[in-house]
Amino acid sequence: MDQNPTVAEAQAADSAVEEELLLEEISIDGMCGVY
Repeated sequence: MDQNPTVAEAQAADSAVEEELLLEEISIDGMCGVY
């Protein structure tokens, strides 16, 4: 548990951004019907 807290924070933000992009892609795909 002696890991740099900023590294953990960055990883958490990274996964959150990835999830957001994935949701965004799905919603765009659903609205437009074509990618």
